[in-house]
Amino acid sequence: MAFASVEHWEDSLGASEAHRDWLCSYATLRKIVLDLLNHWPPPLPNILLVGTGLSNFAEELYDSGFKYITVLDFAASAAEVHRKRAASRPARTGLRVVQRSVAEAEWPELDGTSDGGREFGIVVDKGVIDCLLTARDGLDRAGAAVTNLFSRMTTPGVWISVSHSPPGQRRDLYCTSAASAAGLSPVYWHEFKVKRVRLPPLEYAATSTLPGPEQVEDMPEAGFTASAPPGATQQQQAAGWGAAREADQGLGQGQGEDDLDFRDDVAYIYMMTK
Repeated sequence: MAFASVEHWEDSLGASEAHRDWLCSYATLRKIVLDLLNHWPPPLPNILLVGTGLSNFAEELYDSGFKYITVLDFAASAAEVHRKRAASRPARTGLRVVQRSVAEAEWPELDGTSDGGREFGIVVDKGVIDCLLTARDGLDRAGAAVTNLFSRMTTPGVWISVSHSPPGQRRDLYCTSAASAAGLSPVYWHEFKVKRVRLPPLEYAATSTLPGPEQVEDMPEAGFTASAPPGATQQQQAAGWGAAREADQGLGQGQGEDDLDFRDDVAYIYMMTK
């Protein structure tokens, strides 16, 4: 439950306002986002960054010339840091900060706009779905988040979501299972791509304060197909049969025979096009 609670993140963020990173680096994501933006037909899309914490990714994108960015985070301390950064000189007037959970159905700060809140061409999150799933009602929260983001995206639009879990444990959740389990409308992605990020070894992180090298590779679609067998519960289907299978067999992280099982040194970047 800890990672899904506001209290955990308020305690974790503490008094620091410094940039903080997790999963793959924002430097890796920046290359992917900039490549999308550089090939985007005019006008440039509005960008939604979900659960950024204290990362300076929003400010870096803004200072690179992309002026319509919204930061959505449920932690008051994180939202306040981004508001301070936006108000600094020169002011980043196009950077909007909203303190709200992505799983909430109503976003009054955004839904009151002329386009009904369905305005984001690019959405980025790192580990938000993973965190929501740690709650007791995690499947409901994750399903609500998927539906909320999908409904507020333009067509075309791209959601870039980073997770520790491989495609066989996440694809259904990003598509139909999680939304249906939560009693919400299923979503449909015109295109679903996955990149695998191999993180630096822990030995590197223990001896250096500099970001380590990350290897990014496109995954073939054949790697997406691990799924739950007939008779699996709805929760197992949406949250990932592979994780449940490992738990049942008493396997630790990264100890499964399948190379696509959960591993501490691997993250997955899901790129879903509406």
